[in-house]
Amino acid sequence: MTITIQFSNYALKTDETLTQRIQFVYSPLNELFRSLHVLLNPRHHGTNIDWVIGIQDRLTDDFYENLHYFQLFYELGVSPILLCNFRYHATTIEEEIQNLKKFLSELPAAQLIEHLGKVTRDRENSFIPTLAKGLEWKDFSLHKDNQLLSDLRMDASSVYQHLFSFIDWYRRKIFDNTWKEKAIQQKLLDEIQKQSSFLRKNGLIEMFNHLQVDRIHWKEDELVVIKPFEQEIQLQDSDSIMLIPSYFIWPHLFVETFDQGLAITYDITEQPSYYNATPENLITIFKALSDPVRLQIMNYVINKPSTTQSLAQILLMSNSSVSRHLQILKEANLLTTTKAKKFVLYEPTQLVTQLMPNFYQFFKN
Repeated sequence: MTITIQFSNYALKTDETLTQRIQFVYSPLNELFRSLHVLLNPRHHGTNIDWVIGIQDRLTDDFYENLHYFQLFYELGVSPILLCNFRYHATTIEEEIQNLKKFLSELPAAQLIEHLGKVTRDRENSFIPTLAKGLEWKDFSLHKDNQLLSDLRMDASSVYQHLFSFIDWYRRKIFDNTWKEKAIQQKLLDEIQKQSSFLRKNGLIEMFNHLQVDRIHWKEDELVVIKPFEQEIQLQDSDSIMLIPSYFIWPHLFVETFDQGLAITYDITEQPSYYNATPENLITIFKALSDPVRLQIMNYVINKPSTTQSLAQILLMSNSSVSRHLQILKEANLLTTTKAKKFVLYEPTQLVTQLMPNFYQFFKN
């Protein structure tokens, strides 16, 4: 059984028109809500059980009361509404929260109530059918209290104020430390950069097959997501697919529609493939990284793949000097090249972050 995602005739014309459908979403706020789902049902999230045990003594009775009160927001996924239907671009959780406050203040409360009401109706039937209850959602318990919906009908603004107060407490006491200690930001950014580079080089079809998710694959002209129920989604010409990598989502995979397309939230907690190096390999790598110019090059191309000429202009060096540095980095397997028409672009491989996961965090600029 599957979710079948069908594309418009225009999107299927070329690799480029297909690629235009894809946007990657970096969202710390999504991770916050996903982590609350883990706390609702920790037995079903074995990869994070150590985290749950480690923070339990900091979780109060008031926290658990709020956790259950707001659980319609995150018990069966995180609605794109809570990510403002992807209308804004934000780089920090503070920006996301401010955007959500503004978005909810302008959103008709009836629209959110309708969505949460659908979650309530669907969670006992089509969303969690019998097969899913026995597999992906085994031991998952649904909360029957619909007080949140009643309160939204009475005074939505008070509910929103309560929600943001709850989020603020959880951030200060738990989530911000978790975010830092587990280096979640870097994990998400590395995944987005890796898949974006693969998308540019190989196209959309190969990228979906490249994701570390066995339940997503391309079949003929359709994207297929294996789920324990049947659903068809037809994308329009202007619709996008928002790909949201998540540290906390395993073992789930979510496909959620919104007014301009759909969002696919997938897991990135697969174990990394470690670099199998000889002492001679490591000497070559660390010699390549021992020069300040080459470190500047690595720091620059992580965000913007560049040509020899553009790097020479930025570094105020000759093309030949920069070319020698690039060749050393490439021979150490720290850089790779791609051709874009008549240009040769240099960009980093994953090797340096395999050896040193926080490598790029050491740079101030």
